[in-house]
Amino acid sequence: MSVEQNTNQNEKQKHTTKRMIVMIICLVILFAGIAGSKMLSGYLNYKKMMAYPMTVTVSAMKAEYSAWQPLIKSSGSLRAIRGVNVTTDYAGLVQTIFFQPGAVVKQGDVLVQLNANSDIAQLRALEATADLARITYNRDKAQYAVQAISKAQLDTDEGNMKNTAAQAAAQAATVAKKLIRAPFAGRLGVSAVNPGQYINVGDKVVTLQQLDPIYVDFYVPQQDLVQLKNGQSISMTMDMLPGKNFTGKITTIDPLVDTSTRNAEVEATVANPNNELIPGMYAPVEVTVGEPLRYLTLPQTAI
Repeated sequence: MSVEQNTNQNEKQKHTTKRMIVMIICLVILFAGIAGSKMLSGYLNYKKMMAYPMTVTVSAMKAEYSAWQPLIKSSGSLRAIRGVNVTTDYAGLVQTIFFQPGAVVKQGDVLVQLNANSDIAQLRALEATADLARITYNRDKAQYAVQAISKAQLDTDEGNMKNTAAQAAAQAATVAKKLIRAPFAGRLGVSAVNPGQYINVGDKVVTLQQLDPIYVDFYVPQQDLVQLKNGQSISMTMDMLPGKNFTGKITTIDPLVDTSTRNAEVEATVANPNNELIPGMYAPVEVTVGEPLRYLTLPQTAI
């Protein structure tokens, strides 16, 4: 290699080195400028924040005492204070239906008349026999007073009179039972019979429920029994009657605890003047126990 070639090569290397040095210096200056700019911006923001102090809003309220009533909560179901399926003591053909399904009836109102024509005819015959026996007794009694007949004859007449009267009374009771009446006041359900239908003894005629007042049955754990007593107040709120609160009193506490659940049944009586509560409904129950307690209260968000 000649001297001239070595010289040219050295010149190229020096030129390349200078370019790299200049590039590195430029990069250093660029990054230093960016860093300095960010530091200056942060400093200016800090000065600005210090010039205007941050304001924190604080809400305050007075802590006061509130009354808290201890309660026992349970789930119960409603039951009619009186509820039966009206039936018949005698089999027979339905002759006339006097009630409207769903109607409110009074005690003793006639619901259904079974066919009693033959029974009534027999009753009339027995009544006639009883009347004759009474007439015979009264006539023989007058004759016995003048010693016209013996005492044995008079006693026979008296026994016959009482026997025929008893037979007539028994037949009258049979005729009366062919007329089915409401055993108590309440609301009727859906009719289970039709005119001309033959029903047997014990067949359902219609459901009758007394709804005012109404019972609510619920269960409480055995550890809560010591807090309950007859006459204690209870309250109920029903989902289908929002905004309405029903109140009542405990009337019975079952003396037996269920061995499988360790719960005892409690019965309360609730006024139901508008018949809004129906037997079988679900009822959440709250029982008031003890005296109201006073606690110093704060909003949950303040804790």
